[in-house]
Amino acid sequence: MVSAALLRISCFAVMLAGFAVHAADDTAPANQGLSDRLRLSGFGTAGYSHYSSEDADYVGTQQPDGPGRTGRSSGSLDTNLGVQLDARIVDSLGATLQVLSEYLPDGSWDPRVSVGSLRWEVSDRLALRIGRFQSSTFLATDYRYVRFANPWPRPPREVYGVQPTTRLDGADLSWQMPLNDGRLMLRAGGGEVSSGAVASTAGQTDEIVYRGGFLRAQWERGAWLTSASLTHNRVSFTPSGVVGQALQLLGRLDPAAGEAAIVEDKPNTALALGLAYDSDTWVVQAEWARAWNDSILIDRSGAYLQAGHRFGPALPYLMVAERWTHGQKIHSANPAAESLLRVLYRNQHSDQRSLTLGVNFELRDRLMLKSAVEWVKPDSGGTGLQGNIGPGYSREAPKSERLLTLNLDFVF
Repeated sequence: MVSAALLRISCFAVMLAGFAVHAADDTAPANQGLSDRLRLSGFGTAGYSHYSSEDADYVGTQQPDGPGRTGRSSGSLDTNLGVQLDARIVDSLGATLQVLSEYLPDGSWDPRVSVGSLRWEVSDRLALRIGRFQSSTFLATDYRYVRFANPWPRPPREVYGVQPTTRLDGADLSWQMPLNDGRLMLRAGGGEVSSGAVASTAGQTDEIVYRGGFLRAQWERGAWLTSASLTHNRVSFTPSGVVGQALQLLGRLDPAAGEAAIVEDKPNTALALGLAYDSDTWVVQAEWARAWNDSILIDRSGAYLQAGHRFGPALPYLMVAERWTHGQKIHSANPAAESLLRVLYRNQHSDQRSLTLGVNFELRDRLMLKSAVEWVKPDSGGTGLQGNIGPGYSREAPKSERLLTLNLDFVF
């Protein structure tokens, strides 16, 4: 596949960058030695979480389980560790390799290449990037895994799960220019999103693959940051277990409805808007996202608003968030097929609201303690964004649950 080839080429180039830098070092200025051209850094989170539910788990967007029904307390929700090598091959060409270990959809912690890219700075304003890099949908684009750099313990699932993509194998072109005493950056690119794997109720890993392109605009001025992104993809998804069997049955009951429902190279469009203000005293951040699908995948939206005030090293904050879905698109004149379609859509009903009270405390340079209490209330008729649902769970009258979080974020 083209994306796999791009990743192999870029990672190989990054590994060779050290040799290239060393070779170029003999001709570099005296004040630009090897240590100036190679930089090794890292980041991580030691996380602890406790969820009050006995009938469901609080799970990350691409995690098979979490605290709650599986075990009231867990360290898997937020814990991760990443190492990054940045190399400046020549003045206009750089390379980045990032390896990350976190809890994966298959239940493992196997390290993976989360970034492996080459960046060519054509001019002060124009740059070309190729390889694997973070997808450009949301505000936390370049630092999504570096939790130390973000104002919450984890990205709000109500929004960041609307388009469950985290990295892109492909290429993009960025252009930046001054605008109204600030800086405007425009970015366009495309490729294959390879991180859309989700865990099925059958205990297997089903992968959602997105192939397409994106446009992103970002404007920064002082403490202000605004962003807007639009992605358009072709999405493919072959679910296993009960869902896969249901789609096969639907195709037999009503071939036209079955063809419309199947997720094979079907259009997917997502729009996201973000606004952030981060000064010495106040932190305010908000995002909204919407995804449209032409298949059995349900359309969904999400939004959150966070506000906090700094008191020395402490940042107490309040955040409200909501996720909602947009109903059934595919219908059938066959009563049995229509009934099956209703079940398939109802099982994707992830509407919920949450309220979070948290405090981030900077213990020292590059070390931060984050604590939070989140109240989660799924809407009637669904499970919200919870996973691993047990037989005792009530869809008609879901309970309000609490998540306690205590994370230690660090960079080095």
